[in-house]
Amino acid sequence: MLCAAQAATVAAPARQARTHGRNWAWVAVPAALLGAGVLIINTVPQGPHWLARLATFGTPALAATYGFFRGSPRWWLWPPAAVGLWFAAWLTDGLVQDAAGTALIALACLAAASAIAMAAPAWSIRVGLVALAALDIVLVWGTPSVQNATTTLEGVPSPVAAGSPLPSLQQAIFGSALMGWLDLLAPALLGVVVAGRRRLGAAVVTGAAAGLWGLLLLTTSEVAATVPVLAGLAFAAADARRSRLRHPLEPARAGGGPRGDRRGDA
Repeated sequence: MLCAAQAATVAAPARQARTHGRNWAWVAVPAALLGAGVLIINTVPQGPHWLARLATFGTPALAATYGFFRGSPRWWLWPPAAVGLWFAAWLTDGLVQDAAGTALIALACLAAASAIAMAAPAWSIRVGLVALAALDIVLVWGTPSVQNATTTLEGVPSPVAAGSPLPSLQQAIFGSALMGWLDLLAPALLGVVVAGRRRLGAAVVTGAAAGLWGLLLLTTSEVAATVPVLAGLAFAAADARRSRLRHPLEPARAGGGPRGDRRGDA
C-alpha cells in the first residue's frame, strides 16, 4: 500500500516546474532535508519530540495549502479535506487510521513539491532527486544513522488531547510498514517535472519498481525507499527522448518558433 501511495503521489495533479532557469541551490535541497532530519533526530536534545509535534500540527496545515500551491481554482476544498483526514487519523484506528495519516502526509508533500516548483527549474529538481537517492542509500546501508532515527521517531509518544493521542504524522505507516516523509516527497517532486501522459507512465513505473525494490525487505529490515523514483525518472527521460526523435519540430513550435511544413509534422 505504501508503494501504491508513492505511485499515486507521482500521478496526482501538481504545479509543473518551469523548464528553464539556472538556480543551482535547489539541486541540494532534497538531500539536505534528509541529512538535516537525520542529524536533528540523532544529535539534538528533544529534537525528535519537536519534529513529532511539528508533524502532528504542521502536516494538516501544509496539506490544506495543496490546492493553493497547485494553482487550483477550487483551492478552498482542501482545507476541510485536510481537517477531515486529520480527525480520521486521530479518532479511528487500525488500517483506516493508517490510510488517513498516509493520505495527509502525501497531500502535504504534494503541496511542498508544488511550492518548490514555483521557484526551482525542472532540471535542478531532477538532479536533486538523484542526489537524494544516492544519499539515502549511503545513510541506510552505509551507516546506522537512518535506522537509529527511524527507531527514535517510532518511540516518540504523540501529544494527548481529550484522553486520546493526537495523530502521529512524522512517518507514513500502513500496518507494520513505514516510510519517511522524503519517501513521499521524492515521488511528489517527480510529478512536478513530468507532465501529462508521461506522468502516468512514470507513476506506474515508480510503483512497480517500488514493489520489486521492497522485496529486499526479505533480507534486510530497511531499504532506501527513494530509489524507485529514479526508475520513474528514467522512464520519463527515455519517453521524452523517443518523442523528440519522432517529432523533431515540436520543441520549436512550443517555443514560438517556425511551425514547419505539414510534411515535417507527419
